[in-house]
This record gives sequence, C-alpha cells and structure tokens, in this order.
Amino acid sequence: MRVRKRRLTNGQKVTLGVAAAIAVGLPGWFLSQSYLGKRDAALFLAREATVDGPPCPSLTKAQFEARGLKVKKATLYEGVTFARQFGHMDCRSLRYGAGWGTEVYPVCQFTSPRSLKVTTPKGEWYFDPGPGQPATVGAPHGQARCVMASNFNMKNLTSR
Repeated sequence: MRVRKRRLTNGQKVTLGVAAAIAVGLPGWFLSQSYLGKRDAALFLAREATVDGPPCPSLTKAQFEARGLKVKKATLYEGVTFARQFGHMDCRSLRYGAGWGTEVYPVCQFTSPRSLKVTTPKGEWYFDPGPGQPATVGAPHGQARCVMASNFNMKNLTSR
C-alpha cells in the first residue's frame, strides 16, 4: 500500500510565507523601534549637555593645594568622582558614537563650583573656574574636560 503525500496548495504556501515573514519581521521591528527610541532619547540628552565655552583653568595637584582650594562636596557618578567647593550639579550619561554606541560616559554641569577635582580610573584633574562661574565637565574615555559654561541652573532644578 502506497501512502500518498499531500501537497500544499498555492494559497497555503502564501499563507505560510506571510506567517513566517511576520514571525521573523515583527520582533525585529519591535527591537529596532526600541533601540531607535533609546537612541533618540540619548541624542536629546547629548544636545542638552553639549555646551560651548572657554576651557576651565586647569591646575596641578600641587597648585591646587598651594592655593588652598578645597572641594567639600563629592559625587560618584558612572565610576567618576566629581568634587566641588560650592554650588549645585546635574549629571547625565551620554552615549559614545553620536548616540549610536551602547557604552556611556558622564557629563556633569555645575551652577558655580568655584573649584573642581575630577577623579577617574585614569587619574585626577583639577580645575579652577573661579567664583560664580558655571562649568561643565565630561569624562569620555576617563579623560576629564572642563568648559566654563553650563545649561544647568536653579530654574532647571525647580522645574523638574
């Protein structure tokens, strides 16, 4: 006795093809939308944290100590310690690669820090923006950079 194999009709083949495309495509679409949404949020944060300004005066540890500068308030953020003498601060994690990367680095903005000490796994940096001067410090790749400008102020703090 011979068993006869049943063949799929053209309509059944089309239905199976559409179901397979949906089974593969739908999760891929959801994942890409989730990633792109996170990237858009990262780009928004990067625009908010991007600040142009003159570089902060940098000091050696010996110069910092010789001037009697103190940093009383310290915050550990993303593995970097940001210490300041006065003022308030706001920190963000920014993605490398113009928002496409998955790794992040910290950027902190200060209202009027007076003096700053930034400690990363790669070393210590000392800055002296001066009294009443805002500052923004980023530490991409463990290297601290400071500019004397900030988008952060007390109005930002109270509107959250």
